[in-house]
Amino acid sequence: MTGAGERPRVAILWQRLSGYTHAEFTALRDLGVDLQIFHQAAGPDAPFSDEATTAGLDAHAWSGAPDEDRVEAALAAREPHALLVSSWHITAYRRVARRRRGRTLRVLCMDNQWWATPKQWLGVASAPVLIRPTYDAAFLPGERSADFARRLGFSDGRIIDGINTCDQPRFDAVAVARGEALPERTFTFVGRLVRDKGIDVLAEGYRRYRQMTDDPWPLEIAGAGPEAAQLTGRPGVRMSGFVQPDDMPALLGRSGCLVLPSRFEPWALVIHEAAASGLPVVCTSVCGAASRLVLDGYNGAVIPPDDVDALARALLRVSTAGEADRRAMTEASRELARQFTPERWARHLLARVQEIREEIGLPAAPTPAAPTI
Repeated sequence: MTGAGERPRVAILWQRLSGYTHAEFTALRDLGVDLQIFHQAAGPDAPFSDEATTAGLDAHAWSGAPDEDRVEAALAAREPHALLVSSWHITAYRRVARRRRGRTLRVLCMDNQWWATPKQWLGVASAPVLIRPTYDAAFLPGERSADFARRLGFSDGRIIDGINTCDQPRFDAVAVARGEALPERTFTFVGRLVRDKGIDVLAEGYRRYRQMTDDPWPLEIAGAGPEAAQLTGRPGVRMSGFVQPDDMPALLGRSGCLVLPSRFEPWALVIHEAAASGLPVVCTSVCGAASRLVLDGYNGAVIPPDDVDALARALLRVSTAGEADRRAMTEASRELARQFTPERWARHLLARVQEIREEIGLPAAPTPAAPTI
């Protein structure tokens, strides 16, 4: 039984925070959840402002490795009804989760897609020792990750779908502010400038695209990283550097299409942000979000990774589309983006927490003070 006036308590043991995690965690707080967060401080490859990503939240940053005693003391003081743990490679997080077996619902948060790599097979082999005694459920973005979670030993009833959402209302406001005007005639890349993002493919694909048309769109690059030299100084390319979450709506407001030629991309929240802003999206099939938010020929193009010519053709297709087709892609992107919102994310998570706690024999957690849908 729960006491009168008691609130549901959720503890989050995370890696680096960003704009989307702030939107999600704030939505939990706004539902009346007693929330505490431990997280890794921002790093040079993605220098998010910790002040912005933790505003209004009870958050505690660490560098190098979390202080296990500090985390343990904080959890012991409030004993959460649910513990959300980002991945399983952080030893301190695993240990405090394992000590709460039978006391709280321990949720492994993961976005890894199953690719049958040697490292993933090792994870499957070690799951009986490393994963199953430590976590009761898995929270993940979609079917590609669910395949991996099943191999780790989670049943369908212990899998919570929909871990990722951007601040959809905030980015939808970009499209509303645009009104009847079409998005700008500009391609935009957002992300770390590293090999996994296909920066070399982007550089060459964009070069070939410019040779295919007399009226090429410029390409804005929003990000930082060691591959920056591949794009710096190229015709039509503007290097804007790393963009903080508060500046992302303005960036997408001056964009016409998001381009993400990744080789490896478990999800890619920026796809949701772009779709909510009413932009077409060109991305590779490895992007997890492509399965839910990009339909080839409907609101953009989904291409194979490492295919320079396919990228060039997709850019040409978008930039030469007629006004009616561009408007249709805008509305299609906004429609697909409405699948996920922070409030829906928070309500769904709390509902599934209650269901799984009951299934494993834990007492019911308090319900949020705010009315549920």
